[in-house]
Amino acid sequence: MSMPAFETILLERRERLLVLTLALNRLDAMNAVNLALHDELPEALAFASGDAGSDVVLLTGAGQAFSVGGDIEHVQHNANNPHLFDHEARQAKRIVQTMLDLAKPLVVRMNGHAVGLDATIALMGDIIVVAEHAKIGDPHVVIGLVAGDAGAHRADAGQRIPADDRTGRSVRGGAHRHDQPQRTGGRAGRGRGHLLPKAL
Repeated sequence: MSMPAFETILLERRERLLVLTLALNRLDAMNAVNLALHDELPEALAFASGDAGSDVVLLTGAGQAFSVGGDIEHVQHNANNPHLFDHEARQAKRIVQTMLDLAKPLVVRMNGHAVGLDATIALMGDIIVVAEHAKIGDPHVVIGLVAGDAGAHRADAGQRIPADDRTGRSVRGGAHRHDQPQRTGGRAGRGRGHLLPKAL
């Protein structure tokens, strides 16, 4: 299956692993979220869900950060034009719902800071690998919004597992999909356990 092209997300195949990298081509902005990423991420996740060429999805960021949240100029533009906010609220809901509906294990490689909506996205992985220096933050309330795009409740999710133990235990460190059987690290044992070390 051919892969779609996005402005803000790079798609890459590594055998049966599909890699989605948040990459806004503005590494100096540390992958701050703009309208294009809001619109493209649910489409990329929907593609990943139906992609017959992959069994595992890896989500990461380009450069030094996973994503530092909303681009300030973009947020200000929405504040000056409140009618635009409804669209982005719908897109944030689509992102979360598409992640919940993803029928494949989702590994999040949090290579750096994750802020705002992107903290929510990072914390919704089935397996979350976090760089030692990375921080998670949610400044929504500072600008008068409800925290976390439904992600505030994820802050205590999962368990920390040493990197050298990452493939030897069953782990469910991410979002609970109540309508599907709980997935664990052991699920990858069905012919694709070799993918996890490559993802990390």
